[in-house]
Amino acid sequence: MSAIVFFETANLALIREFYQNKLALDVFKDQGRCLIFELGNMKLGFCSADAAETQGTITFVYASREKVDEAYFRHLDIATTKPEQSDFFKIYHFWARDPEGRNLEFQCFLKAEELEEKQKAIRILNPDPDKPKLLLTRMIPDNAVQKLKRVFEVHANIFDRNLSAAEIKAEIGGKDALLCLLGDSIDKDLLVAADKLQVISNYAVGYNNIDIDYAQSKGIAVCNTPGVLTETTADLAWALIMAAARKVTEAERLVREGRFLGWEPLMLLGQDVHHRTLGILGMGRIGQAVARRALGFGMNVIYHNRKELELDFPAEAVDFETLLRESDFLSLHIPLTSDTRHMIGKEELGMMKDTAILINTARGPIVDETALIDALSRDRLFAAGFDVYEHEPDIPRELLALDNVVLLPHLGSASLATRAAMGELAAANAIAIVTGEEAPARIV
Repeated sequence: MSAIVFFETANLALIREFYQNKLALDVFKDQGRCLIFELGNMKLGFCSADAAETQGTITFVYASREKVDEAYFRHLDIATTKPEQSDFFKIYHFWARDPEGRNLEFQCFLKAEELEEKQKAIRILNPDPDKPKLLLTRMIPDNAVQKLKRVFEVHANIFDRNLSAAEIKAEIGGKDALLCLLGDSIDKDLLVAADKLQVISNYAVGYNNIDIDYAQSKGIAVCNTPGVLTETTADLAWALIMAAARKVTEAERLVREGRFLGWEPLMLLGQDVHHRTLGILGMGRIGQAVARRALGFGMNVIYHNRKELELDFPAEAVDFETLLRESDFLSLHIPLTSDTRHMIGKEELGMMKDTAILINTARGPIVDETALIDALSRDRLFAAGFDVYEHEPDIPRELLALDNVVLLPHLGSASLATRAAMGELAAANAIAIVTGEEAPARIV
């Protein structure tokens, strides 16, 4: 005996495309107005109707966390949450939706030892009670870890996930130093528990994740890693420029999905990069590195900055509105502050050319994502390339569904050499403060 769970659907063709081609379910039986899919011992049916039946949940069960994570990255465009552990239900899961709005759950059941994993995230890498103590919220390149161990007793998160704010708060007491990531929220509530903390060393250039004022009021030094990632981040900005202009990711998907049937005169036509106008918003170190690369493409460079600069390459300083109206490519390189949040919104996007391409490797909240989605959906912008997001790591489903945007998972500094150099600098900052020396990159 077997069972089939049926749903009514208003679009059987769409359902076939989604469940057969995207989720890789086999068609068990096609009865014309009814389709029955099969996956292992699961049978799922859909019948044509005037309206879709969307109540209930369809759950796909996997053997391990790793399989759930693989499913998540395959189905980022339909996921509505990221994978997380539910201690109450003893599962690891994420949620998604099918094209008609049904809830989909992808999960695995957890063993007792896996449920204890959160409590075991922190390990002392080199027990030594005579050394000052450092909390490392995520493992970084080994060159930096070894450097830290020479000075500190290192309490490190050894798992391949970020610590929650509660976990960091539970561990911060008694620590002399904290080496954290941009994704770690180091706010007042957490710092209240930091009874011995001397330094916060951020493994990033940005530091909008840290309550700088409160840290300073407690006499805690705050450091970052500027300079070492400038050229690598500029390389990635150019990867986004080229990919968005020439529809590289859309073309790559076409080939992998077996839809390339030969050269066509009107297939995936993009925008030229050479001899166009590159606009830079924020002509700091990274902005300048991006602009210098444009010279090789014969591009005209314009920029808007807090002040006009003396540059070693040709570039014209313009007001903000001119930058928006004249740029064929607009690349963002400003810090996130209360003044720059949503600096690129509906009005600003409306001033840009409908052939323009927006690139963001700075900070996600600089762009109003709702306004961006609207502009891209209505072809008010030709394309966009983003490495950062407004509510990172959560990305709106509507943005994931668009073909005219290239989306990367915050890879700006992700080269082997640069991440190692960032680690060296972050370690040097922490060591300097605790040993009474001048830190190479101190903010306050």
